[in-house]
Amino acid sequence: MNTLKLIEDLLPSLSRQERKVAIKIIQDSEGVQKMSINTLAKNSGVSNATITRFVKKMNCKDFYELKLKLAGDKNSEPATIKSGSITDEVYSFYKNVLNDTWERLDIDQLRKIVEIISNGRRIYLFGIGSSGYTAMEMTQRLLRMGIAAFPMTESNLMSITSSIVDKNDVILALSSSGNTTGLNNALQMAKSNDATIIGITGIEKSPMYDICDYPVLVKNSNFVNNTRFINSQFALTYALDIITTMLLENDTYRTRLNHTVETVLDNKFDKN
Repeated sequence: MNTLKLIEDLLPSLSRQERKVAIKIIQDSEGVQKMSINTLAKNSGVSNATITRFVKKMNCKDFYELKLKLAGDKNSEPATIKSGSITDEVYSFYKNVLNDTWERLDIDQLRKIVEIISNGRRIYLFGIGSSGYTAMEMTQRLLRMGIAAFPMTESNLMSITSSIVDKNDVILALSSSGNTTGLNNALQMAKSNDATIIGITGIEKSPMYDICDYPVLVKNSNFVNNTRFINSQFALTYALDIITTMLLENDTYRTRLNHTVETVLDNKFDKN
């Protein structure tokens, strides 16, 4: 079995400290291969003895053998996608959306947005339907970094929120079409109250794009063939992933996130 797959499968059975080692390896397998046992212990926040116990559970006699197995995984022949298959069709869809979105993004503008989110008193995330689920996901990310974030996924709640925001508040709006009336009305109200409006949408000539102080344009998946039952939020999520990664360049946010990840793991795999 692939070593990383084995580590993922055994994760629930590991101790709290061993999970730290496992996650570090899963997230940075190539980097771990270049580390000494002392370096991995320091980077994972555990003792050398913890790594030794972890290595034994991976059926390796020592840390060096584990690194050899990880290197062997890298050299394994990857699975191929058959041309013309359904897997190839979906892969091509996502590839097109990703490439076209990448071409539209302005890195300097995204860094400005990160600065605004960092300095905002409260961050309200607006989204309806599928974009509402994406808004809730992004809210969870911000909360784990210690940022005061609130999801608003229903138009009446958006209107109520927009009536009480001020210049210290930030609204991050998500809409593939940029043409959702209830959302746009709420954004217009929030703007009149001097809140900063950030928006991610797939349509440049849309009411939402014009309302936003900092609009972000991504690929609209409706303009790509064969979008039946394929994630319409993929392009928006890609932009949010970049924003999240930029936020995590901040040491404080990264430390808070790591702490919350450990807490979630403790709760998820608690064997009481």
